[in-house]
Amino acid sequence: MDQEQDAALQRFLSCLPHIHQIHSICQTPSITFGVIHSGHVILKKSIGHRDSGLTLPANEDSMYMIGSCSKMFTTAAVGILVDEGKLSWTDPIQKHLPEFNPEGDPRIGREADIIDCLRHSTGLASPTMLTVGPRGTVASNEEDLIPILNVMPSAHANGEQRFNREWIYNNAVVGLVALIVERITGQRFADFVRERILEPLGLNRTAMTRSDVENDGNVAVPCTKLSNGQFCQLLDISWPCEGHSPLLAGMGMRSSLNDMLTWCIAVLDAERSENDPEYQRSVPNNPLKQMTRVRRGYWARPSDDPEFSKAAAYGMGWFRVELPSSMLGSFSGNSLSQSKEHRLHLQYILGKENAAAAPFPTVGHTGGMRGSIFSVYTFPNTQSAVVTATNGRDLGDASDFTAQLLIQALFDLKPLVDLRSWAEKEAELAATQYREYIERPWEENRRLDDPERDCMIYVGDYRGFNDRFTLSIAMSDLPSTSLSVVFNHRLASECPLVFYQTDVYSFFQPDEDYSKMQAIIAKEYKQMLLKFRVDEGGRADGLWWQWDTEAEPAWLGKLAK
Repeated sequence: MDQEQDAALQRFLSCLPHIHQIHSICQTPSITFGVIHSGHVILKKSIGHRDSGLTLPANEDSMYMIGSCSKMFTTAAVGILVDEGKLSWTDPIQKHLPEFNPEGDPRIGREADIIDCLRHSTGLASPTMLTVGPRGTVASNEEDLIPILNVMPSAHANGEQRFNREWIYNNAVVGLVALIVERITGQRFADFVRERILEPLGLNRTAMTRSDVENDGNVAVPCTKLSNGQFCQLLDISWPCEGHSPLLAGMGMRSSLNDMLTWCIAVLDAERSENDPEYQRSVPNNPLKQMTRVRRGYWARPSDDPEFSKAAAYGMGWFRVELPSSMLGSFSGNSLSQSKEHRLHLQYILGKENAAAAPFPTVGHTGGMRGSIFSVYTFPNTQSAVVTATNGRDLGDASDFTAQLLIQALFDLKPLVDLRSWAEKEAELAATQYREYIERPWEENRRLDDPERDCMIYVGDYRGFNDRFTLSIAMSDLPSTSLSVVFNHRLASECPLVFYQTDVYSFFQPDEDYSKMQAIIAKEYKQMLLKFRVDEGGRADGLWWQWDTEAEPAWLGKLAK
């Protein structure tokens, strides 16, 4: 170990107590983390447990959900095909998927290309609640994705189109690229990634299919902490989702610290070889191509701090900033403290005294899933990386706080920033979020004195979104409720419905533990209301659903029996 690495290791040792405090503040079962410098792993460590019972220690081979870090492998798959001349980055999506033709703006079908999908500039609304249902169920079929995307809103309420004018994060359009990979290669996306990327790099702790984890004894399960202080495992039987390649490509993989450190070394190695003709790749059988193209900035992301407004941009499955920057953790799960209302992160910018130094690019991404967050930061100038993972996220993103502590220690950034106080503030906000932003407004707008009709008039199937998505309303066998709803025939997604107003029922219930277990991906309570239309004959003939906060409510018509 050289002198520089030894000094860095001493700084890591000094920040370990702070990481333990982050672990305690965020109340997550485990944090697993590692550091690469000069192309070599110099730190690997795990704190806590991989199970909800806190009996099985996490370690460097524990497989965590990596969420949106899956996109890194998707763009790498495209890079290989581009290098082989089988694809072009500027190929229109319609060239390979002619059925893709969004109704709201014909230009999207004609012009949107692979880069537009991977940099999130198609302008299409994200069908999040149509793809991931309650309890983490995969709520739609792979073959229904394009028909659903074809009816996604593409404009604001005033009619202003968003294609290549606005940045809208959308896992589903990234998933289109996986379908293109399949049509070009004749292989399932999972098989192509395994054969062309995972196996050559020796990534044998990266999961593409359920069989990769079903009988594996070292999986970090996603957890939530209930009001009794106990951790509870969240259902994760849908992930990985090899049967839905688009979701797998956008958010569905799992991996371990060891594999992701190896991955980062390979990415940095390939990128350096493309930038420096004299550099010889050091990773044997490195299959990665076009890394420079993948990891450049494509869509500028404006800084929220005028003093440290260094360049920030989204690439293709990677986010790029230059340190110091208030945008470093902008993709983390610590969104409450970084909101326009609080902007607390501006008090914790790393390396302010280093601002006059040469540009210091950082390229990474965060992958957030139910009960899990995975963070990857790479530093091309020094062939360095920081990788962190956690299997809990109730009181903030422990993975990102840990990553920033390690970044500060790795590069000896000044002044020394105490990130623990930021973590405490995020945890405080997270502890009140449910009550303040979901339960309270839900209760304030509920009208229990409204007349309630015979529940039987609502029973039936309601279909919409190009006839590709169904909400099934049935008489419930669940206690203390008359009706329930099932999302797109996924029985595991069943939720009880409670009376909210006349002809309005809610699949949200005012119970924080229940809400955590359901893990419905919704920003506002209105997204969890179903508003039935009843005709003059007293029959429900359809319902309105505010599935997206920025879109008009969708109409789902009742199917005839």
